[in-house]
Amino acid sequence: MPDLYIFKAQIGLFDPLALQGQNVCVHYVQNEYYRKVDFLEGIPPFQCINIGVVAAGTVSARTMVANLEMADGEFGLFRWYPIDDAQIRLFHPFGLAKWQLRNLQVPVDMNIVNRDPNLVTTEIAVWQNNEPAMEAVNGHAFALGAVRIIAIGYRFHTVNLEGTGKYADPSLVADLKAGKQPCTHVWASGRAIGD
Repeated sequence: MPDLYIFKAQIGLFDPLALQGQNVCVHYVQNEYYRKVDFLEGIPPFQCINIGVVAAGTVSARTMVANLEMADGEFGLFRWYPIDDAQIRLFHPFGLAKWQLRNLQVPVDMNIVNRDPNLVTTEIAVWQNNEPAMEAVNGHAFALGAVRIIAIGYRFHTVNLEGTGKYADPSLVADLKAGKQPCTHVWASGRAIGD
């Protein structure tokens, strides 16, 4: 069968948002970082956190997902899903709730792989060591012995286009800010605080 007929079939399979040599602007809280991707790699599915035991009818403590931290100058793009029967609430750094409506923060449960097989709704970006946090909601009348989350995604190493460093290019940054050159915007903290 020709390559034309190869289909994406793995849970969470998605393309990187930028390739090597492309420009990105990472938005983190109220800051913008203009960068160029110089290396990227796919990260296969892995257990990014085990929130642990959650008693019947309770909510776990908010737990930082340290395994999603990136090195300096790097950002990660991840999609994720729980493999245990709990509802998961996600928080960007600084405690900003993801999927927050006026009266409800929408959780994700293990059925997300059936409702959204490519996990588009769970996609998050992580800038450097600013990891997100999760809470597990156990709505059952019995304790859960573990609440594990599987993540899949990409790691992007970038170089700084601003300032006076080796890769600094003030004219390119000015063009990126003016929309004269292509640039992919990466939102690594949800909305900015103080909006």
